[in-house]
Amino acid sequence: MKHDFPDFSKKLKPKKLLDSVALVVVTLVVVQLLSLGVIFSRMIYDIVEHQTEKRALQAAKYIALIPELQKVVQNADEFGILQSLAERIRLESEAIFVVITDRQGIQVSNTDRQQIGSQYVKPGESRALRYGRPYLSKALSSDGAIISGNTPVFDAELNIVGMVSVGYLVENVRPITQGYLEKELFYIWIFITLGLAVAILIARGVKRATFGLEPQEIANLFQEREAIIASIREGIIATDEHGQLSLLNQTAQEMLSSSRKGQEISELFPEIDFSQVLHRGESILSREISIQGTEMIFNMVPISHDNQIRGAVATLRCKDEIDLIGKELSQVQSYSDMLRAQTHEYNNRLHAIVGMVQMEAYDEVLDFISEETTGHRLLVRLLTETVPDPTLSSFLIGKYMHASEMKVEFNIDPECQMLDIPDNLNRHQLVTVLGNIINNAFDAALAGERPPRVDLFMTDFGNDLIFEIADSGAGIPQEMRDTVFVRGISTKNGEKRGYGLYLVNNTLKALRGGISIQTADIGGALFVIEIPK
Repeated sequence: MKHDFPDFSKKLKPKKLLDSVALVVVTLVVVQLLSLGVIFSRMIYDIVEHQTEKRALQAAKYIALIPELQKVVQNADEFGILQSLAERIRLESEAIFVVITDRQGIQVSNTDRQQIGSQYVKPGESRALRYGRPYLSKALSSDGAIISGNTPVFDAELNIVGMVSVGYLVENVRPITQGYLEKELFYIWIFITLGLAVAILIARGVKRATFGLEPQEIANLFQEREAIIASIREGIIATDEHGQLSLLNQTAQEMLSSSRKGQEISELFPEIDFSQVLHRGESILSREISIQGTEMIFNMVPISHDNQIRGAVATLRCKDEIDLIGKELSQVQSYSDMLRAQTHEYNNRLHAIVGMVQMEAYDEVLDFISEETTGHRLLVRLLTETVPDPTLSSFLIGKYMHASEMKVEFNIDPECQMLDIPDNLNRHQLVTVLGNIINNAFDAALAGERPPRVDLFMTDFGNDLIFEIADSGAGIPQEMRDTVFVRGISTKNGEKRGYGLYLVNNTLKALRGGISIQTADIGGALFVIEIPK
């Protein structure tokens, strides 16, 4: 059977930024102070031990330099005087023992009188007796480790006549270091307390700098920001307070192929004065600029904090997209105007019918209604049989009524067939294409010298949907047929022209279709539209 045990590490893990920063800083301070404490403690102990070694060696040298010592060492009758002298020196130097030997290493004086006369060290094993050199030695006893300072005793002819050994117990060194360690622990505790206070101040400062957000909240905001920036179709550029690029999204990198982080924004847009944004905190809105021959709309707003400018954010958007949106909105407006005109016309006809009914001219009412509905009824029947798609058929009925209002003869070929429109074909894009072409055909027919007429033929035979729109206007000159789909190029006079066919061409590219221009049999232009199924 599987048991689920609580994850104590997750429970102990701090969840708040204040706790996390404080814990990290305090842990760092404690680890550093404890490490330094251990190191300093060892250093203090080593220093005291080293001083004890020097003290032992110096005490031994001091005793060995007593002028009368050489005589006493060689004269056994004066051992009592030697013993008294050595004991007095031992007490003054706080040593645990003082041993004096003769040339053979036999003890002639010792704090422990029972050891006198016994072998202390063999002459061949003692550097003091063999070479006449002082040295230190360590040995273990029942009381603990002992540090001994050993030095030779010379006579007047500088012959080695004996050795002096002064010993100190290592355990006696520890009480000396204990006082230093207590002070050290006291200071460590003080520094840990100060470290905790500093950690809390740092954590609160970080908290203010992050607007009170926790690390997970900051991470979530960063991920959301990256996703939002990546999904925006506009080019986004961020700069620091010095005007150097700090962020560019994918769209901006595609628009500004030579841009890089850290580059001055004035190098990319030399025609713009950025001092008004970075120095005065003013925004730049809807500025038209040209980038590699493409018209762009440039906007830039400053980023300020505590009344200081920290940087700026700029956006770039292709002017063509905005123009296309405006064109589509104007097209929707034209549809609204068309419906308003039709509503007004139907109201006039209803008023006429009401007047004839009130005059009891019933035969005239029937003739008027029959005349008005015959053409509409035939059109509805034709579209019901040949164009079952409700969006396309409703659109064509609307255009037929619009043509009637404009006094344009709008003929839909009875041989049309549009039964196989794919479900995944965007109806809005299809209506946009046909609407622009048919509206242009109406305008061309009205501007021509012949009676205004527009013919529509459509078929879904084969792998493509084919639409042919012909008008009785003046047509399009041969030299303009290759450029008429370029933005701003139009056969009509006036401003804000040349967007309809440009929109049609871009929409057909999205539908993977195409359009061509020919000369119509009725004298004007013939537009042939092909959209793959």
